[in-house]
Amino acid sequence: MKRILLISSEFPPGPGGIGTHAYQLAKYLQDQQVEMLVLSPQDYADQHEIDEFNTCQPFTIEQLPSLSNKLFQSLKRFIIFYKILRNNKFDIVVVSGRGSIWMAAPLLEFLDIPWVFVAHGTEFGTPSGLKAFLMRSASNSADGAICVSKYTRQVMHKMGITEPQSFVIHNGADRAAFFPLSKTDIASFRKKHDDDNKFVLLTVGGVSDRKGQEVLIRALPQIKESIPDVTYWIVGLPFIREKLERIAKELGVEDNIRFWGRVSEVELRRIYNSCDLFCMTSRQLADGDFEGFGIAVMEAALCGKAAVVSDNSGLAEAVIDGETGILVPQNDSDKTAKAIIKLANDPSTLDRLSQNAYLNAIENQTWEQVGKRYLNVLKMFTGSSAGECE
Repeated sequence: MKRILLISSEFPPGPGGIGTHAYQLAKYLQDQQVEMLVLSPQDYADQHEIDEFNTCQPFTIEQLPSLSNKLFQSLKRFIIFYKILRNNKFDIVVVSGRGSIWMAAPLLEFLDIPWVFVAHGTEFGTPSGLKAFLMRSASNSADGAICVSKYTRQVMHKMGITEPQSFVIHNGADRAAFFPLSKTDIASFRKKHDDDNKFVLLTVGGVSDRKGQEVLIRALPQIKESIPDVTYWIVGLPFIREKLERIAKELGVEDNIRFWGRVSEVELRRIYNSCDLFCMTSRQLADGDFEGFGIAVMEAALCGKAAVVSDNSGLAEAVIDGETGILVPQNDSDKTAKAIIKLANDPSTLDRLSQNAYLNAIENQTWEQVGKRYLNVLKMFTGSSAGECE
């Protein structure tokens, strides 16, 4: 296997879990002497930052246009994709993200090029109607599907996407970017932000209804009764910040919340290290959109942090309940509050879970391990060797 085309619906330097996953996969495969070409839009960053980022990568990135006219955007992207396939030979194409699957499927099937898609979960957020039919048809034409969780595979099969051979490979995190800092560095960072004597909760991800920051905000009044000096750090693009600020004000917890917005990788590492407990209370939306796994849980674990996460989604596979974190019911502020209070008032248990989370991430969920699993599966479809399947 010499050349791979990776098509993603998002890519750094802007934030986003699908983009982070695509970037780490491209880096790992390039390190294994596979020539990578990445085809993707690069949103939520200015062009200067994008150009600097692309220049520093060991692989080639072809930036797809992002236009206000979506029909024109789709047409331009399809033409670029066609020209790349016409002018290059690839052993296999890897497709990541819903829009990428729709664009890639017809042409790859027509040209008879082997391809697999990565199923994150957001692709299956339309349970019925024309979009569901198109997603089913496009996905069923693939040679293989790599799902980021067993839960994602179950939803995919329930939707009727059963033709491709499917594999489960949990998301990984970058141990070179996320690792424990010294107690001195952590104390200095917390003091700088006036949170040195507080119990710090943290969520990382786009501030949205699906990520469920609202659940934790609604839990804060109950948490404050037991832990008066609690503060909740929210990192990510603030799509619904105004809504959450209104809710926080109504509940009287506006002073217990800090919105960080988008931060650099260095700053994010400090933030992970400086929290006491990581939380991700994602929830399934009415249109079916759900959390496929939760890369941020692994990033926090690499920094030595246990997590409280919502059940009944791929997040349930990102922690070992009672060993590396705690599972709570989706959209349940009361039980979320009780789980956080229990850990905050039991430092020895929190420390044990945090140590377990770090060891589990180091042993199982770094890109050294996850990348090997991807490489083994991709080799299956190029005739190189057998893959690992769950």
